[in-house]
Amino acid sequence: MPAPTLSPRGGRILGVLGVLLIALNIRTAVAGLSPLAGRIDAEIPLDAAAIGLLGVVPPVAFAVSGLVAPWVAHRIGLERALMLAVGAMIAGHLLRGASADYLGLLLSTLLVLAGAGFGNILLPPAVKRYAPHRIGAVTAAYATMMSISTAVPALVAVPIADAASWRLSLALWGAVAVLALVPWVALAIRPPHPVVTAPIAVVAAGAAIDSGADPDSGLDADPVDEPDPSQFGRLARSRTVWGITIPFTVSSITAYSTFALLPLLLQDVAGLNSGQAGALLGLFAIIGLPLSLVTPVVTARLTSPAPIMVGGAAAFAIGFGGLLVAPGLATPLWIAAIGAGQILFPMCLALISLRSRTAHRAVTVSGFVQAVGYAIAAVAPLALGLLRSLTGSWTPALLVLIAAALATLAAVPLLRSGEVIDDELERRGL
Repeated sequence: MPAPTLSPRGGRILGVLGVLLIALNIRTAVAGLSPLAGRIDAEIPLDAAAIGLLGVVPPVAFAVSGLVAPWVAHRIGLERALMLAVGAMIAGHLLRGASADYLGLLLSTLLVLAGAGFGNILLPPAVKRYAPHRIGAVTAAYATMMSISTAVPALVAVPIADAASWRLSLALWGAVAVLALVPWVALAIRPPHPVVTAPIAVVAAGAAIDSGADPDSGLDADPVDEPDPSQFGRLARSRTVWGITIPFTVSSITAYSTFALLPLLLQDVAGLNSGQAGALLGLFAIIGLPLSLVTPVVTARLTSPAPIMVGGAAAFAIGFGGLLVAPGLATPLWIAAIGAGQILFPMCLALISLRSRTAHRAVTVSGFVQAVGYAIAAVAPLALGLLRSLTGSWTPALLVLIAAALATLAAVPLLRSGEVIDDELERRGL
């Protein structure tokens, strides 16, 4: 006897809850490890190279997920793919806590980040499917959850390790991830009744997305479980796709470079001690929280995101420029400006759904954008660190980051028309 189906409302509530709970787990594996490096080193030797390799794993895992996740969603369906992603996160967290050596720690980190990467790729199409009339608001909520998943582990990892052990501190996040598994198991075994809705012109009338359209008019029954991975080649020729990919890449380069290099940079050029540099890194992370809450909603109401892109590029340029010309003067202001530049990240998450007419399209667009962005971001910290070593100065690295920030402006004309990716591909015969 087939499993009973859920009502549209029940499916939508479970889908949105599942999106938010996965978002709450996306960055815990990254943020919860680095504060414990000293304690782990007492049992599992971690030299600079070993720590550096662990630092490269997140963007590499996310980039590979951008290529693989659409194919997996194609084979087993969006809901089952997200269920698999959460299962990998749970297993990875638990195995990290049980690691007996560096290889075990590295492989379990790869596993948990592969799951997080899948979630990262598939959340925008999940929003498209389960909240088609509330894309801005739900994207804002889940981007905020991602910011929380960065801040909280960094704050509690050491106290938990002090009270118990570093192993429990790492494994505990697996228990948190279990909560995210429940909605996707329910949706996988009891799919929502497939009420078909008309295609949504989400960009041509952007304000309508959050304008009070009936949220219970039915779930988007687009076959999101059948995206075609071969569409990556077509997307690579889309102006609109590159308009999203460029600012996403800039945001990713800045985020990973900042987390990897900022403390050392501030100690070198601003004369701060490690505690002060760490506090300013925390300021950088905290600035992203309110931006994550507001930006997707604003993006959904704009025909063109040009004001957000110009503002993000300017904030990055001001922050890195300040560190270049006056690092010891108003240093918190420069760091706050760099944090404000992260407005580009939630903007791009919203645009992936807003510029895709269906959840089917959002799966492949999300995979393309994030695969490109994270692949480049994986190289950036290593390249900038090497540049610092070769020149003996942070000036070349800061100039590169300023140039990257200004490259965001190249995306402005690509998104100005407000065109949906599907329409562009059809119009151009791609």
